[in-house]
Amino acid sequence: MTATPYLRSKVEDHVGWLMVDRPANRGAMNRAMWEAMPAVLTDLAATEGVRIVVIRGTEGNFIAGADISEFAELRSNPELARRYDRGSTATLQTLATLSVPSLAMIEGACVGGGCLIALGCDLRVAAEDARMAIPAGKLGLAYPYDGLERLVAVAGEAVSLDLLLTGRFVRGKEAATLGLVQRTVPQAELEKTTRELAASIAANAPLALRYARLAVRRHSRGILSEDERLRMIAECFQSEDYQEGVRAFLGKRRPVFRGR
Repeated sequence: MTATPYLRSKVEDHVGWLMVDRPANRGAMNRAMWEAMPAVLTDLAATEGVRIVVIRGTEGNFIAGADISEFAELRSNPELARRYDRGSTATLQTLATLSVPSLAMIEGACVGGGCLIALGCDLRVAAEDARMAIPAGKLGLAYPYDGLERLVAVAGEAVSLDLLLTGRFVRGKEAATLGLVQRTVPQAELEKTTRELAASIAANAPLALRYARLAVRRHSRGILSEDERLRMIAECFQSEDYQEGVRAFLGKRRPVFRGR
């Protein structure tokens, strides 16, 4: 399925893939892409059978930030900057409340807005030579506040300030040490490892995973009220998947979950 000229999606088994396909700009996001991203993510997650969404780039890069060539016209004063940042804010909120888990497959450049999207995902796998940075200070711009909140939630205050105050690049192995990514592998193994991780997540009970990720990320604004939390807990324990999980465990076999 095709989403936009630069945001392409497809479904393989239970995995929904969203590819940022703008290799000439190393995946840099223009405003149209930011504005389209929330709907593309939502539609992909809602596709029949999809149990996890994986975001990746093309031709050796993840996302090399926002398209700076647009800034002089579209982000030149505080009001225009607020308008421009609506897309990134909506993208983060969509990732936070997505109906399925999300995973970022990071290779090459993952800079600025690329980090915002990667950190917005639940989990991240990176190539050992991937390069992550948030060089807002080098550009004199204010990084989206919601992006800063998510950065601190993932990496903590000290690591966040290290990255923000220096604007330095960290490669995959250091990114793992800092808690920015969960796994690092050689570039040649990145896609295989990502597919294996996505498949292992997709094999679990969808209702239980949805509850777990929203409960863990409950501190993000507007994600999970107490009523919603109690409702989702009840859905899990009343589900056929719960019964199947118990039966499979007792029968020493692999469960077959159906998301109901």
